[in-house]
Amino acid sequence: MHVLGIGEIVLDKVNLLNRFPEEGEKVQPQKVEYSVGGPVPSALILLSRLGVKCTLISTVGEDDAYEKIKSKLKRENIQFIPRTARSTKVNTVLINSKNGSRTIIRDGVRHLPISGISERIIKSSDIILFDRHEPKAFEEILNKKRSDTKIIIDPSTEVSTKIFKMLAKTDFPIIPYESLSKFRIHEGFDANLNDVYRITKKTVVITLGEKGSLIFDGKKTTHVPALQVPAIDTLGAGDIFRGAFGYGVLQKWSIQESVEYANLVSALQCTKLGNYEAIPTKREIEKFRATAVSKLIEYNLNFD
Repeated sequence: MHVLGIGEIVLDKVNLLNRFPEEGEKVQPQKVEYSVGGPVPSALILLSRLGVKCTLISTVGEDDAYEKIKSKLKRENIQFIPRTARSTKVNTVLINSKNGSRTIIRDGVRHLPISGISERIIKSSDIILFDRHEPKAFEEILNKKRSDTKIIIDPSTEVSTKIFKMLAKTDFPIIPYESLSKFRIHEGFDANLNDVYRITKKTVVITLGEKGSLIFDGKKTTHVPALQVPAIDTLGAGDIFRGAFGYGVLQKWSIQESVEYANLVSALQCTKLGNYEAIPTKREIEKFRATAVSKLIEYNLNFD
């Protein structure tokens, strides 16, 4: 089993504070840590911890941030094929240790689109993961991949012509509820869901956060409930959901079985503070799976 990931990687400089500072105030963090971020890298770290061979292609600078990223990916047994630019994208993250609130100051660095990917690596991949930043590489992969290689994308909450084109060609359309509400073509959940199905012509998975997920096959909607957990930090849960879903695909599970597993793993992710640090191991997942209980919850299908 081999998964190739193509997408943005970020080094998060995480500052743990005993309280959030007032405007203009100088504060000393309790602790400073560096964490790897980005939808595709997060999904690959999970998959690697589950025993899957993973390769990442992403753009970084020739700087100290790149060295930190390279070290962390090596520790996770992920093959990293860097594309070089002037600088690595580094976000500053402020975490209030009293309540877990997170403030992110995003780096404005922009990188050129990735292209010219090795056909050998493409052909060796059973699943290819993309984020919304690499439509050029996405088109290149479509022309070179094996016919049985599956594609999963993370569109975030973007709703655009670019995203529609990518969703139409992905094998497993997974989008958050927030994106569906942005369609507002018909001002209704069911009609908008049907529009996504019409665009993709495939079974659609809608992530509902703490309410779980929906599966829509064009005729029937199935609710897969979330798990009961003391959620501390939901950052990165969607990234982990796609990684766990991809693991189900590799195991040749049904879409519902893959969604159930993705709900389970992303719920466990939310019980810890942080992104990279909170990604669970296979042992932690199996232990949680043995005692996990689904929420008895109604889901609201109306847009606010």
